[in-house]
Amino acid sequence: MNRLIPLVACCWAVDVHATAIDLGAGVDLAGDLADAKVKQGASKMNVGPTLRVPVRVSLHPVVSIRTDGFLSVQGGQDRIEWAQYNGVVEYQSDDHWTMLSQLGLNVGPEISPWSEKPISPYAGTNIGIAWARHWHSFKGPSAVLLDPDLNDVDSGSNIDPYTDQTVPSVGLHTGVRFKDVLPFAFELELGYKVAFMREAELKKARPTLQAKRTAYGYNPVRVGINAVFPL
Repeated sequence: MNRLIPLVACCWAVDVHATAIDLGAGVDLAGDLADAKVKQGASKMNVGPTLRVPVRVSLHPVVSIRTDGFLSVQGGQDRIEWAQYNGVVEYQSDDHWTMLSQLGLNVGPEISPWSEKPISPYAGTNIGIAWARHWHSFKGPSAVLLDPDLNDVDSGSNIDPYTDQTVPSVGLHTGVRFKDVLPFAFELELGYKVAFMREAELKKARPTLQAKRTAYGYNPVRVGINAVFPL
């Protein structure tokens, strides 16, 4: 009997703190804040959509581990620099068309002190990694960047020179979860992220021009909504 009591107590504790998993689907609008401390010219991404798949693993009613897979697209501006005439004359362009696409994953802890309530606030932090591509369309003076061996300059579907890189980030978010309004729980969420787009080589450009996209700070604020379903 003395051995049975601790065993029953242990089983009761495991049941109380049983692992819960929530799967969600989210959509955001995110816009990049200009970084006044970084000399980045006109480089700045405008408001664009983000699709997210948040997954929470709760080992305690208050604390969970959250991961967010995401895909985002933003139009905006970056700065391209290159050199002509055997590197003697330097040029730059920051008025061409640019699109930033990202595919990544964020993970971090989240707390929800009143998770059992019909309306419950929550907050969390995360670290992330994303694959980022800057797409460009060059015309006029910047069209010199197009390598005719790699680009079909007469095709409207030609993918102009681009950059690829992995981008680490840190972020935070806060939101409010509503349980009794719809047949499923939904959340209103606000988030902020800090990342740094390092200088990157411009691919598919004329190699003799040594073209590069200059570095800039990427600090998006996002506002979104999540639908949440327990598994």
